[in-house]
Amino acid sequence: MEIDTALEHAELVLLRVDRYLRRQHIELAVSDTLIDGYRNDIGNLVQELLRGSGRMSKAQFRRDMKGVIKDYAREGFRTAWEEDGGDVSEAEASDTELIGEWQTEQQGYVDSFADWLKDKTSDLDFVDSRIELWATSFQNFVEHVKLRAEGDPVLKLDGDDGRESCDECQEYKGQSHRLSWWEKRGLTKRNGNENYGCGRWEPCQHHFYNLKGDVVIA
Repeated sequence: MEIDTALEHAELVLLRVDRYLRRQHIELAVSDTLIDGYRNDIGNLVQELLRGSGRMSKAQFRRDMKGVIKDYAREGFRTAWEEDGGDVSEAEASDTELIGEWQTEQQGYVDSFADWLKDKTSDLDFVDSRIELWATSFQNFVEHVKLRAEGDPVLKLDGDDGRESCDECQEYKGQSHRLSWWEKRGLTKRNGNENYGCGRWEPCQHHFYNLKGDVVIA
């Protein structure tokens, strides 16, 4: 009986992940196909791992997901750099280093993610939100690269305080500085940023704006 219940729950999770991926594709296909593709590729890998048919082992999942991250790190940099009018061949070494930094950081989370997915005590109802965290991190990387392609633009941290507003958010909110100033202090990354009390996790509604008032780093 317990096995049947677990299988039914897994099937429900797979169905919900499939619906989630389809919904995101419809909403983001026009605005950002690259981020949409990353979200879907990870979601598809998760589905394969959770099917339980034995077609994908946890070890294979880890290898494949790290490969996806590597591919998107390079393609994300190229696309974002060119999208903002830059020539990739003219990018400085300090700029292309972003590829390796993001790739290494994200690949470092894969093993524990795989363990969580296959742990029988994990609440798989949170699969959708976990996939979204991966996509948000890639979005942050792409946005960062676009700004590097512009040079060193001025950014302002602002936004609603929302449900979480840590001391650091309150300290930096309203301040305007060059991108390099924010980078030097490690303040641009999202989801798990140790330089903020709130970690800049999803509940944080503070974003970086350019001089036109557009959100350039969510």
